[in-house]
Amino acid sequence: MKVGIIGYGITPFTLENPSIESLLLQSVRDTFSNNQTVTQDDVDAVLVSTNDNSKYMGSILSEMAGIKPKIAHSVESMCNSGSNAIVSAYSYIASGLADVILVRGVPIQGRYYSGITLEARTNTPYSGHQYLPDHT
Repeated sequence: MKVGIIGYGITPFTLENPSIESLLLQSVRDTFSNNQTVTQDDVDAVLVSTNDNSKYMGSILSEMAGIKPKIAHSVESMCNSGSNAIVSAYSYIASGLADVILVRGVPIQGRYYSGITLEARTNTPYSGHQYLPDHT
């Protein structure tokens, strides 16, 4: 099974101090406006990576973005939260529990970074995408 990243959304760097929720929602909107092959209805899981100790952020983002996933949760493990979210998404897809996963990352509030977004999908028929190695 091939697992690939098929889209992204990114928020601009800013000197303002936007809320984590607004950064996440803006990046979700950016993803769906830039990628016409995936809609909110296609998303099986929402994973939010942050080191802000924001509990339930996967479910909160799903509600805000109008997504009704089977799986939604936060991945928080200090500096490697983003890596763990991507590995978790890969694992859900490779195991067959999900086909499309919306992965979001946002740093601790009060720092001037952007929210970076990734999606993963199995067996994508689209050319030009980088696939993660199959470790089966």
